[in-house]
Amino acid sequence: MHIRSLTLIVITLSLLAPSVVGAFGVSPPFITVHKLVAGSRYETTITLVQGQPDVDLEVKAVFDVPEKIREWFSVDKGYQFIIPAGVQQFPIQVVIQVPKDTGLGIYNGHLRINTVPQRKEGEQIAISVGARIDINITVGDDIVVDFSVKKIDISDIRENESPQIVVTIENTGNVPITPDRATFDLLDKYGEVRLGFAQTEDLPETPAFETKTFVVAFPIDIKLGVGEYWGEARLYRGGTIIGDVKTIFNVTPRPNYILFIGIGLLIIGAGVSIFIFKKKASRKPTSRKRTVTKKKAVRKTARKPKKQVSSKKKLNKKKTVKTKQKKSIGS
Repeated sequence: MHIRSLTLIVITLSLLAPSVVGAFGVSPPFITVHKLVAGSRYETTITLVQGQPDVDLEVKAVFDVPEKIREWFSVDKGYQFIIPAGVQQFPIQVVIQVPKDTGLGIYNGHLRINTVPQRKEGEQIAISVGARIDINITVGDDIVVDFSVKKIDISDIRENESPQIVVTIENTGNVPITPDRATFDLLDKYGEVRLGFAQTEDLPETPAFETKTFVVAFPIDIKLGVGEYWGEARLYRGGTIIGDVKTIFNVTPRPNYILFIGIGLLIIGAGVSIFIFKKKASRKPTSRKRTVTKKKAVRKTARKPKKQVSSKKKLNKKKTVKTKQKKSIGS
């Protein structure tokens, strides 16, 4: 199935791109300099070679080196230039300018020389070719490079996360050390079928006389489901494997945060409801007592005046009767 797919891709490219850039290379394919000192300037010649110099060829130079030494490097022709038609071998000068305040160190990287794709009228795609120049430089005398990879493990991850490894490096040398690159092969649960591959050069340095533990992630296009997988990870420095591991790792379910939030809100809501109910329940008996007491008090005060008023009326009636009797006797 994979062979058929690759064949189809090659046939498609052949049909869509009738004019293809010829062979392209560099000589030498490396820049190796030892015992540079602070403030020194170094120049070297790299020859760009093309197989079919029929047309002007636009080229771009890109330095893939640590950010802190990026400004040390330059090309005499600039970072983008044109190789004239008819020129098969085109020399360029690569310049390395070491700052005066630079300490001891070993630095690695790459110089990538890529052709700028030129799409012709009627063509649907354009192809770019290029070459890579390895850079290895040492600044300072009496450099001691001595380190060891103490640990390299593949971590368990959540579903849909990228594979990752945990690395511990002990640096007993007098200069910082950094692996050049790390690779990861993803295999099925039997360790037989290769499911994916990832590589990274984004690795931290371990300072001199220190031990450092760090995590390396490998972004991969495959979304991993829950289950068991095999993984094989390797660390490289100078083309040599300095650490590797092949082991099983697990992909576990991702927590359902929405469900947890919903349950939490239900618990909070239930607690609030219980609190309000208890508060209302504690208030009801006291309000009844007060109401009853007031009603009784009102009734008592209402009865007393009626009794007094009625007795006064009786006395007044008696006085009135007596007065009338006296008047009748007198007459």
